[in-house]
Amino acid sequence: MIIKVDNTNINRFEQLYCAEHVFGSRSLTALAAYGTEHDVHKFWIITENDRDVAALHLNGQVLTVIKENMIGTEDIISLTKEFEIHEIDSDWDLCEKLHALLGGFTESSYYMVYNGGSVDGDFDDIKPADLQDVYSVLQQSHEYYRTHLKYEPWASHLESCIKTGRTEVYQLERDGKPVGTGSIISQDDSHAAIAAVAVIPEYRLKGLGSYITNFLVKEILKKGKTPCLISGYDEVAELYKKIDFITVGRWGELYI
Repeated sequence: MIIKVDNTNINRFEQLYCAEHVFGSRSLTALAAYGTEHDVHKFWIITENDRDVAALHLNGQVLTVIKENMIGTEDIISLTKEFEIHEIDSDWDLCEKLHALLGGFTESSYYMVYNGGSVDGDFDDIKPADLQDVYSVLQQSHEYYRTHLKYEPWASHLESCIKTGRTEVYQLERDGKPVGTGSIISQDDSHAAIAAVAVIPEYRLKGLGSYITNFLVKEILKKGKTPCLISGYDEVAELYKKIDFITVGRWGELYI
């Protein structure tokens, strides 16, 4: 059964999202930013046998599903058809199961957590970001950002999340200009998720991606939380392993 999240059951929703700390904390951040009555961001709980088994967050046409154990797919398929959902993000076993039923294609990434010690360094050339500068860096850094990001909705969403205190965006400056960026994109009580670490092409192969990530790790450790992230690509996971991240799960995206 699908239950809409409202002020009477937010705690149940939050408890379900403790099962996973990247997609989970992003959805908790969105809930804090937008509340339960929003046109674009919608939130549900799925129950089976009178038990809460999954928490769902719909952002436009992207559905995030967080659950601890394998669940049925009927309710998710129903929502997919009702809201014309084009992407479902969840752990890999559910992603594969939905792929067999809905078709489309899948991509997968590693879920990683930091397993190192404290981080030294002053990082004086990294500062809170100007979103226009960050957008420019992202546009220069990767084809994905050029094809998937439009400034106004991207900036508006980030500004809403930053106001919750759960999101922090930074930029790295060298030679008097912004050349890299990275974010603590979301956080819950125990973990904080790193995302969108990027460096413009002419400053690559200088260790700046690791430098930005180490800065973000240091900031998260100061909060007494565990840094975590989704690797994006397997090759990127190998780079994160070099700075003390370990893989602890496989997460998927189903594109319908």
